[in-house]
Amino acid sequence: MLIIFDLDDTLIDTSGCITHFKLEDTLNTMVHEGLAIPDFSEALELLRRLNSTSDSARSAIAEFVEILGVDKKFFEIGVKEVYEHIPSDLPVFPLDGAIEMLTELSCQHQLALVTIGKPMLQMDKMKKAGIDSRIFSKIAVTEEKNKKPHYQMIMDELGYGPTEVLVCGDRIPLDLVPARELGLKTVRIQWGRGLNSSGYKGEVDYCISELKELKSIVNSLMTFSSF
Repeated sequence: MLIIFDLDDTLIDTSGCITHFKLEDTLNTMVHEGLAIPDFSEALELLRRLNSTSDSARSAIAEFVEILGVDKKFFEIGVKEVYEHIPSDLPVFPLDGAIEMLTELSCQHQLALVTIGKPMLQMDKMKKAGIDSRIFSKIAVTEEKNKKPHYQMIMDELGYGPTEVLVCGDRIPLDLVPARELGLKTVRIQWGRGLNSSGYKGEVDYCISELKELKSIVNSLMTFSSF
């Protein structure tokens, strides 16, 4: 079986380790560039509250700028800061059991990674989290929010058909709907952004709250299939 993973909030705790802390840097940068706010702490609390219920930091910043009624340039400033500038000393942690699970699954299955973001940044986050990139047979890092062609490319290059592939991610529209459109099995990890991900339960095959649950799904699929 080929198992394709997302990275952020699927294998690493991006929302908890990175985004929560980066929002303060983001607001500082916006203020430095001329954003006028009466109280920094209150503005930061608002931004973090918006982020906690948003499907992305981008969406949270957009809503924040709209609420404040300020120039749209601050949206671009904020997005650039939160997505492109990660301090070298900022720790990044894997989800509980992620490394052990990847190691165990790689003994019997091929693993791949498809993630959205800046290539160098995504690879750096994975390294900081202690995830060895060599465990994946294929890695695709794209700045476009369309994973479908990357799923297809990996399947073609590794020689798998749709019934032999399982995709695990946290966001239904970005990670899992494209996989379902290709006829792939899907697992939604309800973590971080996955808790806010829009979409219907019928658009995914399985939902899990901890990565360790994935192993039983894989075993079940192997038992009742022709893999």
